[in-house]
Parts: sequence; C-alpha cells; structure tokens
Amino acid sequence: MERIAESRSQPGRPFAVLGLLLGICLFFPLPAYSADSRDPVRIAGSAWVGDAPTWVAERLGLFERDSAGRSRPIAVQLNGSGLEALHALLAGEADFALAATTPTALALAGALDGQQDAPASIVVLASIALSNQSHLVISPARNELNAPADLAGRRVGVMMGTSSHYGWTRFSAFHGLDDAGIELVDIQVSDMAGALASGRIDAAVLWQPWDLVLTNLLDEPVIEFPMRLLYTINWLLLADRDFVTSHPEITERVLQSYIDAIEFIHTSPERALELHASAIDVDAAALAPQAARMLWRVGMNWSVIVNLGAQFEWLATWPQLAGFAAPEPQEYLYGEALRQVAPELVTLPDYLLVGPAP
Repeated sequence: MERIAESRSQPGRPFAVLGLLLGICLFFPLPAYSADSRDPVRIAGSAWVGDAPTWVAERLGLFERDSAGRSRPIAVQLNGSGLEALHALLAGEADFALAATTPTALALAGALDGQQDAPASIVVLASIALSNQSHLVISPARNELNAPADLAGRRVGVMMGTSSHYGWTRFSAFHGLDDAGIELVDIQVSDMAGALASGRIDAAVLWQPWDLVLTNLLDEPVIEFPMRLLYTINWLLLADRDFVTSHPEITERVLQSYIDAIEFIHTSPERALELHASAIDVDAAALAPQAARMLWRVGMNWSVIVNLGAQFEWLATWPQLAGFAAPEPQEYLYGEALRQVAPELVTLPDYLLVGPAP
C-alpha cells in the first residue's frame, strides 16, 4: 500500500499511466459497445398456439446462446395477441414481434388503428408458422346458435385488426352472412368470456388456445363453428427496420434460435408441448390437439407474399381507406438476415426482397 501511495504522489505519474492505457488501446481496441450494449433485446410474443417456437426457444435458453458471452441478453414478453405485440414493437417497447398477416398488413398500410396513416417502419424477417385450422366462432349453447345461419341478426365479438377480424369476413362470406344484419362488436380477446357471460355479445370469434380459456371461464356447454380451411395464417417474425440493419448479428441469432426451436419441436414434440404449455399457462393435454394441427417452419417464401396480398385486397374494400394502394413487396420483406443463417430457407427471388443480394 505504501508503494502505491507513493507512486500516486509522483509528479506527472497520472499522465504517464494515461499514456500507457492509450497505447494499449491502440494495439488492443476495446469492444465498440454503446451505452445500451447490455440492455435486453425484447421480443414481443403472444399466447397463440402458433407462437410455440418463441416459448420453446425462451424456455430452452436458445436466445441466450453466445460463446463469447458478450452479446446482449434477449427477453420475451407475453402479450394477449399478435396485434398487441405489434403495437409494442411500433411503440418502441420491443425490438422484434410475432404477428399474423392481418395486423402486419394493417401496419404496413399505415392503417393499424383503422385510418390512413404513415406506413410503419418495420420489416418481415420470416414466417415461422402456418395454420388454417386455429380460428373459430364460439357461443354458449343457451343462445341456440346451432348453425352459422343462426348468427343472422346477432351480436358477434371480434377483436378488430387481428387475424380473427379477417377470418370473420371469410367465414361470413362463405356462409352468406354478409347482409344478415349482424352487429360486430370490437372486444379484446381476453374480454370475450365476460362479454358472452353478460349477454353483451351472442358469439365470439377466437383463435386457439383462447377457446380453452373461454370455455373454462364460462363453465357451461358451448357450440363451435370452425373456420377450418377458409384461410391460411402466416405467423410472421417482424422487426424494426433500423434495428435490423444496425444489429445484424442479433437478428441472425434470433433467426437461428427459431430454426433450432422448431427442430426441437419436431424431434421432441412432447417435451416441446410441455414447455409451451407452461409458458402460456395452458394445460398441455388440452393444447396437444391444437398443436398437432400447426405447421412450424421458418421461411421467406411465397405463402408470405400470397397471404399479405390477400390482406391488402381486403383492406382496399374498407370505406375509411378509400384510394388505398398496396406497397410493393420489396419494401418490407427483408430476406438478407435469413439468407445469412440458412440460405435454403429463402425461396423468394431477390426482386421481391428488400436488402442486399449475396
């Protein structure tokens, strides 16, 4: 201690030490991390059955793998729907989000809140799941809705701006209900059970596994009308455009984690189901039939183009979006990050993608 104290008292000693440190830095530069380099990267997920890869990756610690031990941690946030997750992304409360094609198309059209606005500055990184069997219309049996035609003149709860909103338009058109005097009531999916119990609505449009939550809360017999095969939902991984371009290594780590999580789902389905069910607080046995109907696959493929295109055509019919013009695909489909991780999973041509070609 005496030697150290003595050295500090010597004239010019601090400047000599500083010069030595600067010299070391010239030869061995310190990592160029910003002040937020250890702030968590935030992924906004939801309780939809198709979001299993997010929760499997989170429970297995796949997002946290980093051999150097210096990358930013990744935290997953639970939201009630993909629409809510997308709102978190747009509000700067998340860096990535999972959402269906309907709210994604609304955001890209600048119409997420039902009116024309500036398009969101987000990109689609990949589709991680497909489903054409996960949405349904459900009603307490006491309402005596025994066939879709019985919905005429009733009040139907729909969470506007979600995939169930678009699904309802397909369902009503298929069953000839477009001019049946049905009143659509905009209700959060988490509030559907209470609205049905109180008689505020007669039926609810839901996606799985919210039907399990609803039936448990109602605790009475229900009647279900499936939307099976009426339309296909892509579950999309989205990100802020600036974040993706400035943090390619994090973006690639997230994509690799999804690829590995889906591999785990395919090779260890029972364990994956347990992890998923525990993350969203749903009984694994009840979730199993729904999970069995899902197709989990990471890709930037034609289904993304087709399904987003269908959503844009639907938006063009909205009276409040008169003159709506769909954006070009290359404005929002960013395939470069996935190409760096697994080029075989990018099957769209370069002219339909934003970002540099290899």
